[in-house]
Amino acid sequence: MAATIKSIHIENFRSIKSIDADLAQLAIFVGKNDCGKSNILRALNLFFNDETNPGVEFSFSEDYNFFAPVRVRKAKEIVVRLEIALPATYHATNGHVIIWTKRWREDGLWSEEYDYYGQRIKKGKRGQEVREDVKISEKSNVHALLRKIEFEYVPAIKDSEYFDDLRGRIYGIISEVAARSFHESSTAFEQSIGEHLNELTASISASLGIDTRLALPRDLYHIFERLDFLSGEKAVSLNNRGDGIKARHIPLILRFMAEKKAALLRRGGQPISSVWAYEEPENNLEIGSAVQLADELNALAKSGTAQILLTTHSPAFYDLGQQDKKIALHFVTRTRDVDGTVTKTDAKGIDESLGTLAMLGPRITELVAQVRQQEEAKATAARLAQENCSRIFVEGESDKLILQRALEVFFPNAVDKVRFETKRDGAGHTYVIDMLVGWRSQHKHHPDRPKAIGIVDGDAMHAKKEFNKQPENTKSAKCLVYPAPANLTAARAAHFDIYASLETLYPADIWTEARDRNCLTSRDPAKVCHPQLVSRILRGETTLEAELAADWAYLVKEDFASEYKISTARRLCQQNDEICRETLANFEPVLREALSFLGVV
Repeated sequence: MAATIKSIHIENFRSIKSIDADLAQLAIFVGKNDCGKSNILRALNLFFNDETNPGVEFSFSEDYNFFAPVRVRKAKEIVVRLEIALPATYHATNGHVIIWTKRWREDGLWSEEYDYYGQRIKKGKRGQEVREDVKISEKSNVHALLRKIEFEYVPAIKDSEYFDDLRGRIYGIISEVAARSFHESSTAFEQSIGEHLNELTASISASLGIDTRLALPRDLYHIFERLDFLSGEKAVSLNNRGDGIKARHIPLILRFMAEKKAALLRRGGQPISSVWAYEEPENNLEIGSAVQLADELNALAKSGTAQILLTTHSPAFYDLGQQDKKIALHFVTRTRDVDGTVTKTDAKGIDESLGTLAMLGPRITELVAQVRQQEEAKATAARLAQENCSRIFVEGESDKLILQRALEVFFPNAVDKVRFETKRDGAGHTYVIDMLVGWRSQHKHHPDRPKAIGIVDGDAMHAKKEFNKQPENTKSAKCLVYPAPANLTAARAAHFDIYASLETLYPADIWTEARDRNCLTSRDPAKVCHPQLVSRILRGETTLEAELAADWAYLVKEDFASEYKISTARRLCQQNDEICRETLANFEPVLREALSFLGVV
């Protein structure tokens, strides 16, 4: 178990006059450009790495807040104080947290490098928090623990120089983890070079009288800077990939280095605590990739790979913090330079400063949820496509049960050639369309793989048409709508807004039986009646019953209750084949069309 930064306090650093912020395993600082959110990460970089921006030395005259209050007879100073939560095994002698403070004045770091003490946290008689200071012994293992906090700063502009340095640092990891095998490999490489250049080295030795041989540099860092990642069938260099693809490599490389460093620890040694300060990770990423990266960083934080602190103005990360209460979400604003950068844990009262981000909050949540669902569908479709079997995607579990049974009785030879897919909860037509889009995405690269079909309710007719009208889509995937039986068509012709669904294809006697079992619920007339009919009923000119025909009245007045749809489907599927052919007759045409497209019949 590693140490984690529980809270931070910053004074007089750049745009920050004074800030306090509680952190978590994942902490997100969201705000507009130039509000000062990156200065929070830079203050921590100064604390751990003695620099502000990566590769930029601390300069008190430039980094001290211009609007800091004048202190009488006191020197100007920058203060960074951290509250660091300790692993449970350290609590007994060191307290629960470490309070670690560093101060900088015009002549540099003024405080001691390790100016810290412990605090033991207890509950008072009234339930309030009570803290007791603990002096840290010189022999305490806390000193080693704190020295092993590794703070990694990922800048907003992830240029080639940053990637060169990142790849070069892989050398240090490999040389430590696999020192022996790495040395043997490099020695063999040297010998191979020597054999090819033996004539040259022999000539030099003979001329100068000095025994000469060629060898690799003792430090291979700069060689590893040129290390390349080749991907795809054409082995494309990472250097030739887009900035978005390069950015997606960063957390994977950082995770690799963190895990390899952890593997070097001797038994009983102090753990390495990795802290990643990520500045605007969404840069150069479209929304789908940004959502994927947000989920990836969240998973890395939850797994304990690293504590991750990031700044952002992307809805992908903003929404992540809104949905998960375990994530520390801070809104960062700066209305005037004299006031400095401030943080809040809610957006109330700072909507103007946050701009459109606050106004679009509900829409952002909806948008990101859609993107996340689409990315999930794409990954699932990719996995299913590899199984080399045609798929039929449906809206829910009851659809899957009924269509699978209909396949068995009407097309028994196709049973082993196609599989039905759905989500038990919350599928709907968006799931079906997303899966078809994901399937099509895979099929573009693997046109030899089987096709896919989606079957949706009639209320998704527009989504079905939008998908099918793209000619490239229907080369590998197609969306179908349940066909409306004759009585439903008659109800719609009478201007009742009832659409085809699984249950509307059941025979009338199944509805009668369901009514006797209390499996039906009443429809809201205002939602199924034409507005003109509603007006006439309200004026007393007619009644709902007077406008209904006997053979389709039940479709207008009732619907299957959600909680009974699956149980009803299971009951129907248990009927013998002969009865099922009658009960499920309305499903034969849509299945035939689906199987024909799939090439199964």
